[in-house]
Amino acid sequence: MDDGIKPAVDIPVIDIAALRNGNDFGIYEVAEQLGKACKDIGFFYVKNHGISRALINTTFKCAEEFFALPLDEKLEYSMERHSKCFRGYSPVLSELADGKRNSYELMEFSVDFSSRHPYVLARKPMHGPNIWPVIPNYRETISSYIRHMNALGFDLMRGIAISLGLSQYFFHEAFHGKSFWQFRTVNYPEPMSVREMSEQMPQLEKRMEGIAVGDHNCGAHTDYGCLTILTADSPGLQVLGRNNVWFDAPVIPDAYICNIGDMLQYWTKDLYIATKHRVLTGQPRVSLPFFFQPDYETIIEPVKTVLGVPGKEYSTIKYGPYAYENYKGIYPACPTY
Repeated sequence: MDDGIKPAVDIPVIDIAALRNGNDFGIYEVAEQLGKACKDIGFFYVKNHGISRALINTTFKCAEEFFALPLDEKLEYSMERHSKCFRGYSPVLSELADGKRNSYELMEFSVDFSSRHPYVLARKPMHGPNIWPVIPNYRETISSYIRHMNALGFDLMRGIAISLGLSQYFFHEAFHGKSFWQFRTVNYPEPMSVREMSEQMPQLEKRMEGIAVGDHNCGAHTDYGCLTILTADSPGLQVLGRNNVWFDAPVIPDAYICNIGDMLQYWTKDLYIATKHRVLTGQPRVSLPFFFQPDYETIIEPVKTVLGVPGKEYSTIKYGPYAYENYKGIYPACPTY
């Protein structure tokens, strides 16, 4: 594979105002553009998305305040120490992509279940409480941002459903009206800081012994769910084109970049493409990826009206166990039920 980076932008920018404001006439034009992007590259930018710049800026500020804390304070919120459902702080070199360790730290959140919730008491995988840093307005801001992103996710999936010739409410109904989303704030420190942080965690280094550190800040991978919606404060994201050449996906002001996940590719019988991507940056970078995923109990039955790959069988999949197995693979040091 040619590992050279193509400078041109091959990712369409789609105005989704009609999708968000209920313009029935405009929705079909947006849906057509979404469908084409999903088939051609699996990535697209969205503008006029309705998320306020003030909320985005405040969310970045909360993320930066947390990551600026001393390492020992951040470890007080460690998912490895305090969670059995992949929620909380994960330090540098503790999360995997492409089987290798990533050079970033993160805070991970998902649907918040009380510790006394029946699912939690029954030790249902991936169900449990979030871990919230004690920072003024942090929980309120992050929670507000997640609510807005969840609504955006459902709107985008309405457009994608229409692009497939389905009812616009197809995915909302398949999700049982709720998403089992994952949201994380991610900090890419400069290389020297990664080494310094790693040296302060000898026990983690011992547990991760034998797993190589990746050549990129985040290794090449596809996402597991249906749709990822991301913004970042600086460049670094790279996408593998259909010609097998990597190219940069720049940060576009006031636009989110979105990509299709494995589940949507499977749901559409490989019509829509989950494209490999990675991050390579030599400067500090903060990103806010929101993973819009089916409800844990959703049964994925591939769309009958799509032909699919000749000779390939598309059986039904229950999303929750599928996601659970994948998350165990990317967080090998974290305990689970």
